[in-house]
Amino acid sequence: MAGIDLSSIAAGSGGFVINGQCAEDFSGRSVASAGDVNGDGLVDLIVGAPSLDASSAGRSYVVFGRTGTTPVELSAIAAGSGGFVINGQCVYDFSGRSVASAGDVNGDGLSDLIVGADRSDPASGPNAGRSYVVFGQTATTAINLSAIAAGTGGFVINGQCAGEQSGRSVASAGDVNGDGLADLIVGAPGSDPAGGTLAGRSYVVFGQTGTTPVELSAIAAGTGGFVINGQGASDHSGGSVASAGDVNGDGLADLIVGADRSDPASGSDAGRSYVVFGQTASTAVNLSAIAAGTGGFVINGQCAGDESGISVASAGDVNGDGLADLIVGAPYSDPAGGSDAGRSYVVFGQTASSAVNLSAIAAGSGGGFVINGQCAYDLAAGAASPRPATSMATAWPT
Repeated sequence: MAGIDLSSIAAGSGGFVINGQCAEDFSGRSVASAGDVNGDGLVDLIVGAPSLDASSAGRSYVVFGRTGTTPVELSAIAAGSGGFVINGQCVYDFSGRSVASAGDVNGDGLSDLIVGADRSDPASGPNAGRSYVVFGQTATTAINLSAIAAGTGGFVINGQCAGEQSGRSVASAGDVNGDGLADLIVGAPGSDPAGGTLAGRSYVVFGQTGTTPVELSAIAAGTGGFVINGQGASDHSGGSVASAGDVNGDGLADLIVGADRSDPASGSDAGRSYVVFGQTASTAVNLSAIAAGTGGFVINGQCAGDESGISVASAGDVNGDGLADLIVGAPYSDPAGGSDAGRSYVVFGQTASSAVNLSAIAAGSGGGFVINGQCAYDLAAGAASPRPATSMATAWPT
């Protein structure tokens, strides 16, 4: 298979480039499919720029789908040509640190969006974080997250506790409870549940047609969704979250939660990922129970320091067995390509709740396959950034 050179994409051969607006915006820090936001039949894109200008309020850009290969300038998107901009609410919110399609949360037929601002300061405390659900629109009018927080054009999801950094990762959860509306998952890796300091939490927020603010404290209490509590201290669960598709074939969307600092038997910071089966109830889920085979299954990292689970996603049905498969990134893994070349693991869907060991996947013992990085320090399967700081409160923005 021939490789793809991004220089060719930038030149308009085989795709197109999206150029950032201003110096040090860090546009592209997060990117995702946006679904069909404007209802024209083409899939749109969302690009996060969390460090926009000196205020670092952040911006996200929705780029409407197109058939041509002309470069897209985010300055044009900000001016309302070919998409629209989503402006951050407050200084140092770093909105756009994570972005995703939200599915159709309000059931109007247009794809909605979710934008994380993990350094935002709601009433619950500094760096509690906010996530904003932005309803799809056919216009190119700029959206201000302050308006979303006030209930115009979407709704805000306010973090539960100071320092938990909710919105560090955000994703559509699919339809977890089977009510026909798309649900959401919001990661808060700095949260301190019973599992311990920085064990992390993830919150599943059920879809709603209204614009009433959602308080993650209410979700944790079982109203409007459910909480997923981390297993061990300093696991940072919720640093990555995603819909897993229907892994076990029961008709409900499942979830995958990464905990890249978790310490399974394979070693310190080998990382774990947890597959949480969909549920119609709002009962809290404890990842310790998932690891024990109740309500899902755990995926244990291969080697110490791999930080598997730093990125997680649904892989679709790779092997054609009718079950959704998964992909787990381990950027600090050391395959034959060299130190920190990185590995990605494709894990086949299963109806059982047996633990999956990535060492078995790498050995070819069934259940999936491994994708080995090419060269030392490529950090394949993860962002090329320094390892996160021990304190989530000082970890911008790894």
